[in-house]
Formats: sequence, C-alpha cells, structure tokens
Amino acid sequence: MKKKKDLVNKVFNSVFNKYDLMNDILSLGKHRYWKKDLIHWMSPRTNTKLIDVATGTGDVANLYLKNTFFKGEAFCVDNNNKMLNLAKRKFNNLKNIHWQLSDAESLPFNDNFFDYYTISFGIRNVSNINRSLSEAYRVLKPGGHFLCLEFSKIENEILKNNTNNW
Repeated sequence: MKKKKDLVNKVFNSVFNKYDLMNDILSLGKHRYWKKDLIHWMSPRTNTKLIDVATGTGDVANLYLKNTFFKGEAFCVDNNNKMLNLAKRKFNNLKNIHWQLSDAESLPFNDNFFDYYTISFGIRNVSNINRSLSEAYRVLKPGGHFLCLEFSKIENEILKNNTNNW
C-alpha cells in the first residue's frame, strides 16, 4: 500500500499543473459535464458541508458552493501538496472553502460532520478502498450522501448502450 501511495504522489507531483488538461483528454471534455451533473444529482442545500476528497483542482467544491449560493462550506482534501496548492491558487477568492492535506484513508475530521462526500476520479488512486469507504461513512452524517465519479469500463450491456448520452 505504501508503494502505491508513493507512486501516486510521484505521478501527481509531475502532472499537477496539467491535471485539468489530462482530464479533458481522458474524457474528451465530458468530465466537466459529469461534475455539473454530480452537483445537480446532489441538489445541495444551503448551510450544509461538503467534503471533496481527492479534490484535484477543486472544481467540484467550486460548483457546490455556487449551487448553495455560497451558503455552504466545502472542505477540499488531497494528499498531494502541489495539487492542493494549485487548487488554492485557482479558488483563492472563494469564501467558505477549506483546504486539507490528507489522504482518504485517514481523514482528520470528526464523526458525522459532513452532509455530502464526493470523490471524483480519485477512488482508483487510494491505497485501501475499504478503509477509504469506511472513513467516508464515518465522517458523513446519518442520511448523508456519498457520490463518486470514476473512469471505468461498463460491463452491463444495457448501461453500456446508454452511456453515450452521459
């Protein structure tokens, strides 16, 4: 697990300044629409708290805050300092946004603290998925929402044939 964590950190240290471009290439630009859809499905209420794990450049937190009319709080968590600093610079004018250098397996937050937990294109990079999901469950309030975006191959034929519209 330590090997994977070190490898992931090394990769992101070398590509952090091209992260948005990489996602544009990998998704043919659709990741931007998927993130907007994620927030639409979330339908965030004002005066709520979001934790965005593997925040990357902070796009999901920004969309969340816009959709709460900046009357929510976003906590952006990433385990790569260069990526987190890039996100801070990108959204340094936003209020109600907090930055935390941490990994998904050991979140430094109280139990039952967040209304929403998002992880976008980051679950594949965690060292221990079960531990990460356990942490997500721990920090979410009862009735909180877990939302995950990830690149993957679709095995179900019915879903596979309908994904061109997503």
